[in-house]
Amino acid sequence: MEQRIGFGKRLGALALDCVFVIILAVLGGSTIGGWLGAYTGALTAGAASAAAGAAGDAQAAAAMGGIFGAVAGFFISFALIGAVYFLIEGFTGYTLGKFVLGIRIASEDGTRAGIGKLLFRYLVKNSNLVLSLLALFTGVYALATLGKVAGLLIFVGCFFTLGMKRQAFHDMIAKTAVYPKGVIK
Repeated sequence: MEQRIGFGKRLGALALDCVFVIILAVLGGSTIGGWLGAYTGALTAGAASAAAGAAGDAQAAAAMGGIFGAVAGFFISFALIGAVYFLIEGFTGYTLGKFVLGIRIASEDGTRAGIGKLLFRYLVKNSNLVLSLLALFTGVYALATLGKVAGLLIFVGCFFTLGMKRQAFHDMIAKTAVYPKGVIK
């Protein structure tokens, strides 16, 4: 237990991961935003020129459509890249931030965790997102409220890593812990 990683290094890995996701989202957002901007700009320009017949209005509408597409593209890419990026942790036991800091998710006893256990940990850790998506797709909006409560519990549970067991609440549920990658058996 004394080799488990506590709050500080885990927070550092999360900070690095957020930086990596933002960089990837900006790169991906420019691509997706370019496509959406061109598409919405063309649609808006076509509608404006058909309605008003003025070239200046069509150009302004195209510019506004392009701006909307670029912003929407960034948020879409941020959501997609963020979900995929952090899902990698469910398959490998680490993110790029954890890899850089030399830490990895393992079973409670310090042995290598299987993919099933890692994916279960991912689902518990991201229960807010999972339940919110279920609410969106099923129309059962009580799941969204349940997701918010679960998200709050997981957030508060992250501070459990300050305790002697150095396990977050989602680690306790999934029976995992974070260790230096060199000590995992």
